[in-house]
Amino acid sequence: MKGTVEIPADPKRIVDVSGSADELIILGVPFIASANTSMFDGITVPDYLKDYFTENNVETVGNYSGASGDLNLEKIAELKPDLIIMNIRHDKVYEQLKAIAPTVMLNDDISFVDWQGRFQQLGKWFGKEEAVSNWIKGYEAKARELAAKVKEAAKDETFAVLEANSVHFGSYYVYRTGGPGDLIFGAMDLPVSSGVPEGVWGEVVDAEYFSKIDADHIFFFSDDGKVGDTANSPAWQNMKAVKNGNIYYGRNDMQYDMAYTPNGKLIYMEKLANAIINNTNVE
Repeated sequence: MKGTVEIPADPKRIVDVSGSADELIILGVPFIASANTSMFDGITVPDYLKDYFTENNVETVGNYSGASGDLNLEKIAELKPDLIIMNIRHDKVYEQLKAIAPTVMLNDDISFVDWQGRFQQLGKWFGKEEAVSNWIKGYEAKARELAAKVKEAAKDETFAVLEANSVHFGSYYVYRTGGPGDLIFGAMDLPVSSGVPEGVWGEVVDAEYFSKIDADHIFFFSDDGKVGDTANSPAWQNMKAVKNGNIYYGRNDMQYDMAYTPNGKLIYMEKLANAIINNTNVE
């Protein structure tokens, strides 16, 4: 939290610009406005949140990540909130937000890698620690259930998670603890291929790096959910998973919008598991 702020005992008009809509819904903490819009357009509400937003008339006021446009400060002020929840990515407008209403900032930098830490912090703020603990236990049980099904289908075969960089053509992310990497290697504890980095969310690499990856199965994410020009790389063509047809394609917008928050992770983990079990794309 930035500075010392007293959270109202029973806030009625919360504006969340931290990207924590999913967590607040789980905790039963209502909010009137949110910046939980897609990182790709800063406008669209992710599918798994749409029903709640519609049924509760939740307004959108920008994007939590700071990557898809600024917050709509004028609209936030018009909503007359009694509490604003923010993250470090909008630090430049902290003073302006604080002038509108009491404003608390998440401690974890909203990196979305430490999703449990963020969830627990919100639980503590709103006196919902037990609800967070119970939800995580259920999440871990579901992960074990899905992992057992995947391992029945894939045995001890190894995995890698790749993403075509949306900004820099010809570069790729190799995931470990971030997003879909956390679901594959963390939650479901599936075997890790050689060449997958350790102790980091992931690494940025070029196509030549593929020669270091010896995965039996590969998740490949791109903006359109296709391999595109990557298919022309000899390093890609020589990968074991490519030769054996064990590539599961997914779209960047879906994994960015779902693989970093609690319910989104739960839904997306099932999609990843089903892709492996049924040898289909991530849909």
